[in-house]
Amino acid sequence: MEKRFILSEGELQIPCIVSAPDSGDIQRLVLGVHGFCGSMADPIQVSLAEEMVLFSSASLRFDFPCHGESPLDTGFFTLDNCIRTLTAVARQGKTLFPQVEDLCVFATGFGAYVTLAALPQLMELPGKLRLVVQTPSVRMHTTLLSMLGISRETLRSMDAYPIHYTRPLTVTYQFYRELEENSVFAPQPVPMLILHGEKDDFISQENIRGFRALNEDSRLVIIPGASHRFLEEGAWDMVLDLTRDWFEFQQVLLTDWD
Repeated sequence: MEKRFILSEGELQIPCIVSAPDSGDIQRLVLGVHGFCGSMADPIQVSLAEEMVLFSSASLRFDFPCHGESPLDTGFFTLDNCIRTLTAVARQGKTLFPQVEDLCVFATGFGAYVTLAALPQLMELPGKLRLVVQTPSVRMHTTLLSMLGISRETLRSMDAYPIHYTRPLTVTYQFYRELEENSVFAPQPVPMLILHGEKDDFISQENIRGFRALNEDSRLVIIPGASHRFLEEGAWDMVLDLTRDWFEFQQVLLTDWD
């Protein structure tokens, strides 16, 4: 079963897709959180949803403000609105599937950053929270500047920088300041599985390993041969296997695999 709907959260209109096994036997809810300039239609998000449904899980994915099918009003693209979007979708998932105890979140890149920033709100929801972060942008403010190819001073002088990836998007200096002032490079209250590509040239291993060192109850797996998008043969299959194990058992190995 798959259904599209629009979730209203104040002035925000959030496009969502929910998928669930036809049998109705649902063991967990999996929330898919896309990255910067991505969408719920990304191949990673689609294949994750399909895989989770095969393993008796409901899947709920959505678009952040100004991404995917969301209304293109760049004034809505703020960190606060992204956190509001994520937490509203998580609450809706709990409403749709009240019988499911576990809320499992798979978040990638910028989506992982937003998820970590939203953990206090997510932890207020009933049930267990299990978290997988793929190539998490744990220093998102510096990653943003690298993506745009400009300096902090240049963005400050311009105040707003237009980009066009899948859709036009304006990144403001105020948005950069939100990221700079809300660091997630710190100990987190939830153990997580951290997945990173061995050949990722976008998010540095130094940042990922430093973040892992701050979170002793978490696990880090470096996927051999994988680049940032995990397109190499076998890389995504490994991600899915590890994700299923973490969501079911909250463990993959007794020690980090790198």
